[in-house]
Order: sequence, then C-alpha cells, then structure tokens
Amino acid sequence: MSAPVRILVVAALSVIALVGLIVRESLARAAGTEVILAMDAIDPRDVLSGHYVQLNFREARPGPAGSPATCPPTLSHEGWTRTYGASRTWVALAPAGDHAAVVGQAPTREAAARLGPVQVRGHAYCFESATAANVMLDVGVDRFYASQAEAERISALVDRRGVGPGPVAAIVSVGEDGRARLKGLRIDGRRLELPPF
Repeated sequence: MSAPVRILVVAALSVIALVGLIVRESLARAAGTEVILAMDAIDPRDVLSGHYVQLNFREARPGPAGSPATCPPTLSHEGWTRTYGASRTWVALAPAGDHAAVVGQAPTREAAARLGPVQVRGHAYCFESATAANVMLDVGVDRFYASQAEAERISALVDRRGVGPGPVAAIVSVGEDGRARLKGLRIDGRRLELPPF
C-alpha cells in the first residue's frame, strides 16, 4: 500500500472514530434523565470567552420564615473539604419546584440514591451567609456555546441577582453512567437547546 493511500485510510478511520464519538455522546445525552439546574449571577466582564457563556451552578436558598438558612450536613463546607477533598463523588438531586436541587452527596452512588432520586458524578458544597445557604455544584459542565449577541443577552439575564432560581437555568442530561451532559439553557421559560449532533 502506497504512502498516500495509507494516509487516506488513517484519515478516514480518524473521521469515522470522531463521528462515532459524537453520535455516542448525542445518544447518551438524549437518553439521560433531564434535570434543570439553577445558575448564579456571573461577572459580565468574565462571562464571554469567544462565543460561550460560562456556567456557574449556585443556588441561594433562604431559610424558613424567621430562621437562618442552614446547609445540609453532607454539604457543609468543612465536611466537603475534610471528607471528600477535591475528588469527584456522587451528588444527589431532587425536584424543587421548577428545577432540581442538590440534597446531598456521598462517596458511592448507592449512598447518594438514599438522599435523592437522581445521582450525578461531581461534587458540591454549601456555605451559609446572613440571608441564605449557598449551594455550589460542579458536574463537569461549564460552558454553553452561543452567538455573541445571544451570549451577551444570556449574561445580562443571569446577572439579575436574588435568592432562589433566576431567569436562566441549565438543562442537563444525567446518563446511566452518572455523567452530566449539557442539553441547553432555559431562558425566561424558553428552551435553547444544543443541536442533536
């Protein structure tokens, strides 16, 4: 086999492998359990790099009327640092109104399943402020690609500060493997989804 033919065969195999990977990830994203995750306000000076929106999953949860907000025991900042360190673990999610909220984390999927109905690979921690318990979440999904005009519009909406879910949330698919895959964003109730491939 001549060198040009070998180069063409290797290039064709590389393209086939890349297409196979894209199709596999797209099918896993479509088959996963869909959850909506609250997003935090982002500094508009840092939100755009190229044409994507940086995703920052933080939910500020107010306490009961007249009481201070407290973090769940498995999400305390001290417990996160001491028990789990920076390694990935299992985060339990449960429905909370129009989105999914972090309800705990555990070192195994079985333990996380006792805390909430959806388990995703990642890590979470919580810190308490004067007005809310602030839950931070990292599931390996950190950016959404969009046109510059759309990204600027999204960043302006995300920057509306307050307690509780805001006007922009992430639509995430949690696969059987526990991995989170971004499907799109929900912007003021409207879905903006990634293309299937």
